[in-house]
Amino acid sequence: MTKRIVLPGDEVAVAEEYIPAEGTYEYDGKILSNLAGELELDDDNMEARVLAKNPMVVLKNGDSVFCRVTDVRASMALCDIFAVEGRERGITGETSATIHISKLSPDYVQDVGREVRPGDLVRAKVIQTRPSVQLSTQESHFGVVQALCRKCRSPLARQGRSLRCEPCERVERRKLADDYNEITFNQP
Repeated sequence: MTKRIVLPGDEVAVAEEYIPAEGTYEYDGKILSNLAGELELDDDNMEARVLAKNPMVVLKNGDSVFCRVTDVRASMALCDIFAVEGRERGITGETSATIHISKLSPDYVQDVGREVRPGDLVRAKVIQTRPSVQLSTQESHFGVVQALCRKCRSPLARQGRSLRCEPCERVERRKLADDYNEITFNQP
């Protein structure tokens, strides 16, 4: 197997000898690199592929993601995903997602607004990527990881299964992750 570093647009092989695979495409009888990375010419399968040095983050089922709730509807919460847990690079592609009322908690949920609120930071599991991104917070590790008081916008502290605002003494309820308020973010 031949390996070397290539850049986008570099000719890596001839279409008569190899089939374009990951990171390559065919144009005018030539196989060209689609990205910067390491070229692999697989003589066993007759494939030319380029593996990125810093691959893009594309969402897939089972990924644990962090998102911000942007809106709450009767049957779902709308979210913007900003990170995949354990990955430093930003997400490529669709970042809008929904959490259906039936996927919020293992218990019966009557009102989405009692489980999550706009502005909450949530850890969720990707359960579908096409045709739209769908998330779930049913497991104990998934749920709200940071929240602000609805009235004064102060950070809420965990108090048992509820959240308490120290400045205005309000108590609010959310579907909490098991590590609520133990995570810090560089963004959003």
